[in-house]
Amino acid sequence: MSLVGLMGLSLLILLLIGVPVAITLGVVSVSWLIIEGRSLQMVVARMYSGIDLFVLMAIPFFMLCGELMNCSGITDRIIKFVNMLVGRVRGGLAQANIYTSLLFAGITGAAISDVSALGSVFIPAMAKQGYTRRFSAMITAASSIVGPIIPPSIIIVMYGAVTGTSVGAMFAAAFIPGVFLALALSMMVAVTAKKRNFPKVDSKFELKEFVLTFKDTIFALLMPLIIIGGILGGIFTPTEAAAVAVLYALIISLFIFRSIDAKKIYASLSNAMRTSAMLFFIIAVSSILGWMIARVGLPELLVKNLLSLSENPQTILLLVVFFLLFIGTWMETGASTIIFAPILAPVMAMVGIHPVHFGMVMIITLNVGLITPPLGVCLFAAVGVGKTPFEGIVKEIWPYLLIDLAVIIVLVYVPEITLYVPRLLGLIS
Repeated sequence: MSLVGLMGLSLLILLLIGVPVAITLGVVSVSWLIIEGRSLQMVVARMYSGIDLFVLMAIPFFMLCGELMNCSGITDRIIKFVNMLVGRVRGGLAQANIYTSLLFAGITGAAISDVSALGSVFIPAMAKQGYTRRFSAMITAASSIVGPIIPPSIIIVMYGAVTGTSVGAMFAAAFIPGVFLALALSMMVAVTAKKRNFPKVDSKFELKEFVLTFKDTIFALLMPLIIIGGILGGIFTPTEAAAVAVLYALIISLFIFRSIDAKKIYASLSNAMRTSAMLFFIIAVSSILGWMIARVGLPELLVKNLLSLSENPQTILLLVVFFLLFIGTWMETGASTIIFAPILAPVMAMVGIHPVHFGMVMIITLNVGLITPPLGVCLFAAVGVGKTPFEGIVKEIWPYLLIDLAVIIVLVYVPEITLYVPRLLGLIS
């Protein structure tokens, strides 16, 4: 077995047996350097250069923004507003679950975080209305993958950082696919609701109640508009937008909602710093592995092997999609992106796939992998939050997985779905 194959096998084995991602990457990378007789000073140099990127400063700010939103009750206001809009149709609370994920917009950048944040609210409420707990937990997991797709998203920031792809272009490219996926899930819920006669709230729509709810939520809803509008309008960079998001969250939490104090701010800072440090460490050690992979010419080797299977770029991309689905079942999206994006992005560019198009397909596919049995980590998170057997969620998830796969296949063969908005805004050629 070649050295590259040995290192790859070691990487997979260590990850499968549960060794932390950062430790796995560090062990494999340093071992590779030692075997090749290279100076270990390279470790420090590559780790520093891997995180010496301005765009990565957005990560702790977006993390802090998400923490502030949760602890100040902004998330609860978004849930209440969405439920006011769609909660009166049959299966309305399930629909609200999906569209809250859409508006929640993955500020945390991780579907698992969305399962925990939204599931703790929606699952008990749905169970109280008469939904089964297994369906409530399943739809929470299924809808959680929408959030990290819609900007602002840490996963997109991470992808842009490790591949050199424009984060602004990726943000613009995410809108249509994210809404497309949410609408597809929504239609599936509508079919299921009619078939199973899901609960329907019969209370009449009252304009006064709607106005009061909207007034209570408008400041929270303006946050993503300010952030994305500022980025796409060229007012500030994604990193500056993240800082603006934190400032905005603090202002409305302290002076408008008055729902946060010094203790909550400290807890938010602590959580954001801890999570950010973990991600930065993973990015730092992954840069060593990325440098070694580029040095041995692995992308070129992969291109040669893929072209031997097919010369059609979309067919090659579809093969990569199935690989990413497998990876996504047992690895968190951020870690998967850090490890595999630097390898696969140049390969896809060589076969003729636009970098922004591939980036969106990769991020969506990895998120779908999180709800794919038997190892989908978001399914296990939903089991914990929903207090329901894993087997029950698996029985419910299959129709929604098929819908997700159909959306991905459409994105693979119709790249304009992802590229239209960035081209319209002049962000890509």
